[in-house]
Amino acid sequence: MFRVETHGPALPARSSLYGAGEARCATRDPTAIEKCYAGPVIGVVVAGTFDYAGRHGRARATPGAILMGNAGESFDCRHLDAGGNRRAVIALHPDLLSEVANDCGLDDADFAVSTLAPSRETAPLYGAVRRAAGGLRLDEEGVIDLAASALTLGRRTRPVATSEAERRRIRDVVRHLDVAYAEPCGLETLAAMGQVSRFHFIRLFRQVTGESPRQYLIGARLRAAADRLTDTAEPITHIAFDIGFNDISHFNATFRRAFGLSPTAWRKTA
Repeated sequence: MFRVETHGPALPARSSLYGAGEARCATRDPTAIEKCYAGPVIGVVVAGTFDYAGRHGRARATPGAILMGNAGESFDCRHLDAGGNRRAVIALHPDLLSEVANDCGLDDADFAVSTLAPSRETAPLYGAVRRAAGGLRLDEEGVIDLAASALTLGRRTRPVATSEAERRRIRDVVRHLDVAYAEPCGLETLAAMGQVSRFHFIRLFRQVTGESPRQYLIGARLRAAADRLTDTAEPITHIAFDIGFNDISHFNATFRRAFGLSPTAWRKTA
């Protein structure tokens, strides 16, 4: 069960890796309120202004600010707006943070900062948390990338060496995706094929291909669709489902973004 605070309500669990939702505080009391994080949490301020204090210092939180807390960590906030505040929040599984911290070369899996002011640098993290809280389901790659982004803020990471043997195994995975693109290809399964952790696999895969595993898989599926639209008279819906898409509208939109034409228009111009 995922929670923001030790005695707070449960967040909707989006997967075994995280829970996400909104947290509101409607108090009009201007005195500081002390609370405690139940687990590792990243929050972004959607509305309201308040003074926030965590393990790493105190700051004024305004809309767009990012707040981070670790399991068992005390924090307090003093509201400056009569209407309280509204935050989008994501609670991460501690085991995921430990895995990512180890692969980033970090000594521990705690966030190193408590608050970050709104900025261009933090905008991607703000957007990821806001979308997750709004109901967008993050895949494993998305959750791992978010965790890595948050963990490395304010810290120096040690470079993790990669070997030619590891890169060779990644190329083997690439060849597997080129022919098995229609099969379910979970990140954990692919990482096991590469004999590395999930985070290390994502990083190695990007080094070898220039894309994330999911991006490469979608590309392989779309290339297969383009070939079959050109070479066969199969129904478009049959092609979409057969290559691994579960939704025809998603297939149509993804194909158009990739090739600049709808599947129907592509076939007509072939």
